[in-house]
Amino acid sequence: MDLEMLCRAVQETRPWMDDFRRRTYEKAFQAYTDRFGPCYLEAAREAGEEGLRPLAGEILDGIAAGWKRQRPWNRAAVRVAEKQMAVDYLTPMLLELPEPLCQELCEFLREEWAARWPKDAYGIASYQKLMAGFRDTVLGIELRRGDKDGE
Repeated sequence: MDLEMLCRAVQETRPWMDDFRRRTYEKAFQAYTDRFGPCYLEAAREAGEEGLRPLAGEILDGIAAGWKRQRPWNRAAVRVAEKQMAVDYLTPMLLELPEPLCQELCEFLREEWAARWPKDAYGIASYQKLMAGFRDTVLGIELRRGDKDGE
């Protein structure tokens, strides 16, 4: 298991967050999954069912250690960006991976995060739900498409 790579899946916010847009998210999500998915699959299989909660704790320990290495005035911004990575990329990736242990790890990560930082808890959303949440807008004005009857 490569704990550094597991943490990097949250700590490496660029270029991923730049591509969290309706037109670019699909391709970025696939690239993210190709890069970090095998590492998480291997780690979940190595940990087994009994080791998933401790693995989630180790990952969060690594993420928190990264926050402590930041300059004090930059910590909050880094923390927000990394939480966004957990919500927008890591969680949906774990839900999409074929190994059921990955879905369990996803839930343990969310539970452990909420236990450590209760005021900063997050919810779980699938890739499909995130994709469905993007809106067509131009200069902040939502474009409406015709209904199913073609109007």
